[in-house]
Amino acid sequence: MDLNKTPKIVRLAYYILVNIIALPIAILLIPFRLFRVKFVRIVDNRIGHLAANTFVFLRRIELGIIDRNIRFIGIAGTKPCNIQMLCMFKRIMKIIQLPYFVYNNMVFRTLSTKNSILNWLGLYNELPFDSNEFPEFDVEPGYKEKKNKLRFTKEEEQHGRDELKKIGISAKDWFICFHARDSKYLSGRIKHINLSYHDHRDSDIRNYLKAAEYIAGKGGYSIRMGAIVEKKLPEKITKNKRIIDYAVKHRSDFGDIYLPAHCRFFLGDGCGINQVAQIFNVPVAWANRTPLEMPPFARNDLFILKKLYLIKERRYLSFRETLDMGLGYALSGGDFEKAGVRLDENTPEEILDLVVEMNERLDGTWKAAKEDEQLQKKFKALFGKDSHCYSFPGRMGAVFLRKNKWMLE
Repeated sequence: MDLNKTPKIVRLAYYILVNIIALPIAILLIPFRLFRVKFVRIVDNRIGHLAANTFVFLRRIELGIIDRNIRFIGIAGTKPCNIQMLCMFKRIMKIIQLPYFVYNNMVFRTLSTKNSILNWLGLYNELPFDSNEFPEFDVEPGYKEKKNKLRFTKEEEQHGRDELKKIGISAKDWFICFHARDSKYLSGRIKHINLSYHDHRDSDIRNYLKAAEYIAGKGGYSIRMGAIVEKKLPEKITKNKRIIDYAVKHRSDFGDIYLPAHCRFFLGDGCGINQVAQIFNVPVAWANRTPLEMPPFARNDLFILKKLYLIKERRYLSFRETLDMGLGYALSGGDFEKAGVRLDENTPEEILDLVVEMNERLDGTWKAAKEDEQLQKKFKALFGKDSHCYSFPGRMGAVFLRKNKWMLE
């Protein structure tokens, strides 16, 4: 039921009913306070939030940012966007699943608000994700292998190898995952909310294919990710057996987690599936990143940005101009439209340069130019202590920065 389309009197009656039901439930939970128990809402309707919000929360407990002596119980719905991801988190923390009506209306609409009964009783904790969680993601070497509690079972590892074999990848082969965001997933899965303000983050999968071919030429495999996608990869591309349109031909909940967790690196544009690679400490090459003040999280990440074109003056904006216009942390496409700015995607050549750098850095063969470190420092100097992304550990793509030095002026 879409409450926004119902008469006000129906909405009022609905919320009164929900609160009447929620009140005795919350009262019954008062004893949990004595046992230092709190509840958290697992954001399970989108893969990025399910992965990142939950991971950040668990990392904050591990780092001591959140009190380790509190026992947290997660509340999720019965139809999460990814069953495998939720199952893996269940091995680390207690998570209960409730019917959609209870989860979405009582937990989400009523109990998770600031004025809710659970908050008033001190029994509720949010799972924040503000895109500046650099300490949570910037883990020490060996964390993935030694300390990360988010692991596949032996049976799952074998299942993953079997699934790779089905698509032509052996245990000795290496592969990357790549993905381009489009609006079809959100419009298909979350139909009752207009999320078109996110469309400025979209990019064309065809612009990633030069990079995919480069990886294939290096002896690796390129696996196109996605749950619901607008475009298939061109047939002339998939004739190359090392470029696999997993999103169209092989997609599964399990594969959506296993593949990003085991790839050499992930190439994407900031969509939620990137976060799956992040929580397993897999390097990410971020193309078409936006906005400016939302760089990636980890020290091994590389990124390049969409360029902002000032339509009235027929020119691109510098980084400083972007910040001065208040677009550094613009999260809605409408913000750019009001400013008379168009977002231009990275070219296939720019994405290829990014992937070459990432691949060579991982190989240990990357050769930096003399100016690279100075350009990186100059870029990071744009963001003072009051900036949302102050002291981020990642790096902008070296070639992109060399070719766009004017944007630092």
